[in-house]
Amino acid sequence: LAIDGFFLAIGHNPNTEIFKGQVDLDAQGYVVVSGGSTATSVPGVFAAGDVADPHYQQAISAAGTGCRAALDAERFIMESQS
Repeated sequence: LAIDGFFLAIGHNPNTEIFKGQVDLDAQGYVVVSGGSTATSVPGVFAAGDVADPHYQQAISAAGTGCRAALDAERFIMESQS
């Protein structure tokens, strides 16, 4: 088979079984986040990357949501100390 490139898609099923019963998951098993944030159904718990993103599933977008989750967590901690 002659090809110029190959992209192997792995990880299209979220590895979230460990979180079942701990945070809200959707019907496909993705962690449910609140609106435009990374907040989950548990205060102080934030989700990022492929476990919360059924659409893009790319490393660069996962890194971006990781940054957002860190900022959301920092804000949560700072507001909790007030």
